[in-house]
Amino acid sequence: MVKLRVIEQAKPTDGALNQLMKYAAVFDQGQREILSSCLVRAMDMVQRTADVALLPGRWRIVATEYNGEIKVYMGGMVENVSGRQGEAIPFKQYGDKVFVSGDYAEVVFTTEVDPAQYDVLFPVVLKYATALYDGEDTVELNSILKEAM
Repeated sequence: MVKLRVIEQAKPTDGALNQLMKYAAVFDQGQREILSSCLVRAMDMVQRTADVALLPGRWRIVATEYNGEIKVYMGGMVENVSGRQGEAIPFKQYGDKVFVSGDYAEVVFTTEVDPAQYDVLFPVVLKYATALYDGEDTVELNSILKEAM
């Protein structure tokens, strides 16, 4: 079993929020906080779906029963791997795979944004965030996420 958890992640820029407000045709500045929440959620969903970082961050994978190989997401670079008691575990990273031994591992990794991939995926983020704001159903949200694959 593998669980992915965010340790810390940058927030979207004011410029990104302004782009969303323009895209969604929302001119009421009182809606900024709601739209900001939609933007954060949209960026998270799109980056997880596309397996591409849209916001820089640090993440933790807690893995049990993983067969010695753990996938690192969104182009992440491993900082360290530790065992159940917090002890350092030797590892090797090849691309998006980390190879470790044992039956439990915590992998901490960082992600960086590739501007070219960001430019390709940001329109999907805008569409998804607007759909969230408009209260679209899960079927519509999932169809938007398919555009990120």
